[in-house]
Amino acid sequence: MKLNRRFKEFLRDEVNLNQTRITRLQRSVRDVNSYLVENLTGYQRIDRQGSYALDTLIRPVTQNGEYDADIQVVMNPNGQSRPQDYLDALADCLSGNANFRDKITMGPRCVTLEYAGDFHLDVVPRITREGQHYICNGTSDRFEETDGTGYRDWFLRKSNITKVNLKRAVRLLKYLREREDNYIAKSIMLTTLAANTIQAGDRGQDSVKSVASTLTTVLTRMDSYLQGQPRKPAVRNPVLRSETFDRHWDDVQFEILKQSINRYAEIASDALACPTIPDSIVRWRRLFGSGFGRHYKGTL
Repeated sequence: MKLNRRFKEFLRDEVNLNQTRITRLQRSVRDVNSYLVENLTGYQRIDRQGSYALDTLIRPVTQNGEYDADIQVVMNPNGQSRPQDYLDALADCLSGNANFRDKITMGPRCVTLEYAGDFHLDVVPRITREGQHYICNGTSDRFEETDGTGYRDWFLRKSNITKVNLKRAVRLLKYLREREDNYIAKSIMLTTLAANTIQAGDRGQDSVKSVASTLTTVLTRMDSYLQGQPRKPAVRNPVLRSETFDRHWDDVQFEILKQSINRYAEIASDALACPTIPDSIVRWRRLFGSGFGRHYKGTL
């Protein structure tokens, strides 16, 4: 069964980033933007990136867990500057504000603001040259081509085919990854694999008309694809084919994901096919735990 009400409740109560956290994140981004626009030389604007831009952030599964959000700071290119120079300029600027100074840590491609017990905000400098966008890898001293905005637009087109049920399905996949903690897959890679399963011909079809049906469709198609791969496949950026998302992934981790998605697909298919609400809830709980359907008043 589709259990639209039960999925809505579960997403609201267990999965979606709650309004208090959303407000804190938005306030932090607004404060960073307000400070940089006045103090960072070469500042142009801020762009939301990653799960923050895709609307697929989820709340931490553990009580004191933290989540990550990404923004890019678009800066004027300087022909004399190396990648680390842009990172240093951003870090030096943020260090001038007492609200940020004690929160800063440096990464190879970003300046991270750590809001302890809540979230990490990765602030990534980006420049544009001859129409191409680049982020700055200070470790390798290389400018790396990127197209986060193009990826966002690609994903949103896919999600719109499903009347945004794809967004909800991706959140549920990320929830499963965090809850079970039995495989490693970066969010961008998991999101790409999921979105690759949705095609233009799915628009208006029963297979994507509800959260339950969309999740089941994504899982069964992902399973079909993964079972056909004898070893770790390259997961490419659909809008920048030279970029892959699997560079920190190995064949062992791939096999674990492959087995996990196979199990998820079988459970979801079984749950969706159940003719009664109680039986369907019991089966969905094999994926999501006892929190799923907890507001149901009937007998299970």
